[in-house]
Amino acid sequence: MKLPKGIAYGPMVAHACVLAAAALASGWLVAHRLYPLLLVSIPLMGIAFVRILRCYGDSVRRVTFMFNAIENDDLTFRFNEDPSKVDNTMLNAALNRIKEILSRTKLRAEERERYYQLIMESAQTGLITVNDTGSVYQANSEALRVFGLPQLTHIRQLEGSAPEVARALAAIRPGEKLRVSCTTETGEMALTLGCAEITLEDRHRRVISVSDINSEVSEIQVESWSKLSRIMTHEIMNSLAPITSLSDTLLEIDRPLDPDVKRGLETISATSRRLVTFVDSYRRFTRIPAPQCEPFEVRELVRQAVVLASAEKDLRIHVDIEPADTMIYADKVLLGQVAVNLLKNAREAIAGRPDGEIGIRSRIDAAEHVIIEFSNNGGAIPTEVAENIFTPFYTTKPDGSGIGLSLSRRIMQLHGGSLRLTGNTDRRVTFTLQIG
Repeated sequence: MKLPKGIAYGPMVAHACVLAAAALASGWLVAHRLYPLLLVSIPLMGIAFVRILRCYGDSVRRVTFMFNAIENDDLTFRFNEDPSKVDNTMLNAALNRIKEILSRTKLRAEERERYYQLIMESAQTGLITVNDTGSVYQANSEALRVFGLPQLTHIRQLEGSAPEVARALAAIRPGEKLRVSCTTETGEMALTLGCAEITLEDRHRRVISVSDINSEVSEIQVESWSKLSRIMTHEIMNSLAPITSLSDTLLEIDRPLDPDVKRGLETISATSRRLVTFVDSYRRFTRIPAPQCEPFEVRELVRQAVVLASAEKDLRIHVDIEPADTMIYADKVLLGQVAVNLLKNAREAIAGRPDGEIGIRSRIDAAEHVIIEFSNNGGAIPTEVAENIFTPFYTTKPDGSGIGLSLSRRIMQLHGGSLRLTGNTDRRVTFTLQIG
């Protein structure tokens, strides 16, 4: 390999040449018995040898410095390559080249790490990486959302809020799939866990996927019901429109009608109109506008909802907003509709109870989500009703449409939040909104 242009061979080569020449000269002098002249060649050999050792030590110090810098992840150093200022520029150039190669390698590794981190954060499934002792190396934002934590460093953090999940995360092994049900402050969750293994830097780690079945199923159900409702309402309206129009036209003709025929037409007209009103309520479920978000205070949302939903003046509503100036970024109209629906349901639940009371509590959880709870003491919701309470068009009320809670949940999903039944006992029934 040729020496790069502009780089001198360095003093070590020169000293080595001097040492070799002095050694040859000493040998020649000894061979010709010119011993007095050895007083010149031998000191010259010693000086050259000492300088070679000095150059060698200097080279070792430079190489050691470079390795120490690399070990400390510091690649900002650079050795001077100017022959007029420093000796041994060839070594300096070689060390600088090694540094540049390592810098490029490090840069490519960082780019790959950012790429994999982006993929991990973009996943719709929660992903966490743990070692055999339970320490968490990575947890994407979806996993933190599912667990309701701002950060996760060890699976023991879940022992207080979700002990079943903590045990499952510790027990699951590569290739296994587990289902875990648990109840947290955000409601009941049904999780599926999957596990794979990887070895990095001679250390064994597990990559665990976490999916919230309830959330996925509810979104799929809502979307399926929306599609079905659009088809049904379209077909029903196409059939009702001519019936309503024809019955109204026959009732308005000038000639007298048989009383039975007239009553029949009036019944057909009234029934058609009721069906149109009924179908319109379904249309509201399938035609929710895109949220027009703006910042506003939670207490303003609650105040307006209380005014709209409180028919009885003596209705007892206890409001607790902490902190008092909590702000949210959402569609004020749509979120107000959710709040009014929940308050109306609570009002109906406590109807006729002298000790009936409604509670509204707002707080900020550990993940900085705004949590608003609507509760009442009207008695527990029956199990079979609670299981279907968010199913579109399911109702136990004689005059109910069955879209109030399903519509409210859909609005929360469009905001990236959730609506859940988080408490269902005889003492207290609680619906919880999570925003953000």
